[in-house]
Amino acid sequence: MACSASACQSNCYKTQQEEEAVKANNNTNSFAANISSSNNNSNSGLCLKCKANQPISSNSDGGDDARFCIDCFRGNLFGKFRFAVTSNAMIAPTDNVLVAFSGGPSSRVALQFVHEMHSKAQKNFDACRDRSLPVFGVGVAFVDESSVYSAPSNETDKVIGDVRLIVENLAPPSKELYIVPIESVYSSDSGDGRERLKKLLDAVGDATGREDLLLHLRMLALQKVASQNGYNRLLLGSCVSRIACHVISATVKGQGYSLPADVQYVDARWEIPVVLPLRDCLAKELTMLCRLDGYKVGPVSLIIYD
Repeated sequence: MACSASACQSNCYKTQQEEEAVKANNNTNSFAANISSSNNNSNSGLCLKCKANQPISSNSDGGDDARFCIDCFRGNLFGKFRFAVTSNAMIAPTDNVLVAFSGGPSSRVALQFVHEMHSKAQKNFDACRDRSLPVFGVGVAFVDESSVYSAPSNETDKVIGDVRLIVENLAPPSKELYIVPIESVYSSDSGDGRERLKKLLDAVGDATGREDLLLHLRMLALQKVASQNGYNRLLLGSCVSRIACHVISATVKGQGYSLPADVQYVDARWEIPVVLPLRDCLAKELTMLCRLDGYKVGPVSLIIYD
């Protein structure tokens, strides 16, 4: 029996056919929801991208290691690197790129990714008949700061030997390695340069000032070796975690005016422009990639400009 009140919401006015239609629609929606829930459960625990392999870890912290399998995780990192390089015109076919290598995870991944781009460009060049497109050059520079930290000679020799081994073990094309003593910014004579560097550092009383001074001297050493050997790009492995620390410290020191230039992809304030292709990668991701792919990294105590 239908209700005559216009404000009634009891649905008593519906016919039997209408009620059956509503029930059928509810059953259909419930069935669709169950199918969707079943699909989600079947895909849970699988790689977010390929939907075929297990993710690297089962952590629920939202990191890429909990979302991607090893292959997709590596592809995602390399995609960030390649996008930064191509979208910001960091490396052109006619460029000569000097990779600053400290032995840490960030610079190790940067070296590996540059090497892979270099190898692919060389293969394309060899396969091209007219060979009209040149291949960019790659060199590696390691700044030796043993004179600053007074490290034992045997430990320094071991670190330099490890760096040489890492570069030599890269597949062809081969890359020139430059071992740059930090005191070379003063003089080619290591004894004279070491004395002058020691006097300069002794004149700086606070630890923060010494750290900033060493950062500047390190960059000068890299700029010098790049200029002397015909490189027109200096590539650093600085990641977003490192840049975030720099932003905080520079803000505290009152250096906010220069921050926009410090954190951009290409810093053209130097004679040799400095490029940061890993700016969008986390230190945690780079460390995990080194562990997964077995990339050898140096001792933490000697990783100073990664």
